[in-house]
Amino acid sequence: MIMNGIDMREMAATLEDSVEAIRAHMVRAVGEEDWEELQELDRQAKSLVERAFGADPVPLRDDSGAALRAALEDLARFYETSVQDLSQRRAEVAQQIRELKSGRKGTNAYETTRRHSMQAGPGHSVD
Repeated sequence: MIMNGIDMREMAATLEDSVEAIRAHMVRAVGEEDWEELQELDRQAKSLVERAFGADPVPLRDDSGAALRAALEDLARFYETSVQDLSQRRAEVAQQIRELKSGRKGTNAYETTRRHSMQAGPGHSVD
């Protein structure tokens, strides 16, 4: 798994380390509003979750799996809070776009009326 030129498998000694590293990068990407990086990190996080529940053995910090469970729970909490926050941001951006479109329609209507009134000349009304 390559992220920003770094192979996450080489960087992280255990699956828990990889999950924690991805979550930290996701937090940063959200803060920086780096949506493309966030999409890539999301794909990588899903891959890690699949590895955690896959049939192949993965290196863990402890035999009980408690550290992996904690790392996955932290990742799940990140998703819970981030999805809500990002949905709110998306709604705000959509509202701003609607307002811009509405303003553009008003400007276009004004310009059209102004052009017609200028073509009719002073003192003439446009019907």
